[in-house]
Amino acid sequence: MALFIGTHENKIDRKGRVSLPADYRAELPENDDRSIYIFPSLYTTALEACDRAQLALHAERINALDQFSQEEAYFSSQILAEARKITIDGDGRIVLPGEFMSHANIDGKALFVGGGPKFHIWHPGAYSEHRRETQEALAGRTLPSLPRPPS
Repeated sequence: MALFIGTHENKIDRKGRVSLPADYRAELPENDDRSIYIFPSLYTTALEACDRAQLALHAERINALDQFSQEEAYFSSQILAEARKITIDGDGRIVLPGEFMSHANIDGKALFVGGGPKFHIWHPGAYSEHRRETQEALAGRTLPSLPRPPS
């Protein structure tokens, strides 16, 4: 499973290309066709991106919902229908679809933010505000403990 970590700010050139961070490219499977999948985040103005395996996991989770339920229809239309396969060129660059750049208010720079098996692409200023809000919301909280393996 890919592990996308760290934050990386990259410029978008006049042709709309932006370099996918080398650390992120290194996490993609070697046998893959060097592509990622991007869709507008359900909860923020960012874009969510992942490899094919993670998108397939999203599809499995959606398919586990009651068929023809509102919840299944909502997630299917907001993730699977909106997702776009984005090819990484030989120089490690991607082109973000115009409607996605509009969703995230991305113009001259894009901020890539690691999220484990996925990553987000933000407008740098919007992420600064989101980060501040997140830090406030998490003040005093800790991660839950994982069960210990049997001895």
